Amino acid sequence: MKISKISVWHVDLPIHEGEYRWSGGKSVALFDSTIVGVETDTGITGFGEVCPLGPYYLPSYPKGVRVGISELAPHLIGKNPLELTALNYTMDMEMKGHPYVKSAIDIACWDILGQVTGQPVCVLLGGRYGEDFGLYRAISQESPEEMANHVKEYRAEGYRRFQLKVGGNPDVDIERVRQVAAELKPSDRLVADANTGWLMHDAMRVVHALRDVDVYIDTQITRSFWTK
Repeated sequence: MKISKISVWHVDLPIHEGEYRWSGGKSVALFDSTIVGVETDTGITGFGEVCPLGPYYLPSYPKGVRVGISELAPHLIGKNPLELTALNYTMDMEMKGHPYVKSAIDIACWDILGQVTGQPVCVLLGGRYGEDFGLYRAISQESPEEMANHVKEYRAEGYRRFQLKVGGNPDVDIERVRQVAAELKPSDRLVADANTGWLMHDAMRVVHALRDVDVYIDTQITRSFWTK
């Protein structure tokens, strides 16, 4: 089996709520996704996807995926997609770093391997652990009242785990967490994610103020430097 063609599609995924906001005034209205199809000379095609969050969040960006694949693809034509270690070695030799670019190709080749062997990819990767799992619902940064209302709506849809986007004014963030927590049941799970929006003393202040609330706090503290 050999790779005969690699196709790429650009797909825009609009945010259901219209906009997604987090610390530092960052926001996004749609996610720029890339679908990759790896075709073989046997007629089997595998598909993969990669959807970076953007260069302001991670060291990756959507357009870079498609440019990177255009550079890699010629070196992969004729390779065996079932030889995943060798294929990844080739990608690493032809392009240093940029693992996000290579990820969709790797996923597509795992898809091919699953089709050839008649097994789901989860089995190929070691086995299935459970038949179900809980999804977290991210809550875009808004006023405490709006965030609490969204959580109430999402609970009605069946969500029981929530990730609040905080990392703004500490006093407002404290109120955000408190108002959302008031909408939850003891079995629900709440995470407050600051996304580097707090300095160390901000984080300590919020944690101290919320010591009576059942919440996991992901601070990702922004470091401060002083010079004399």
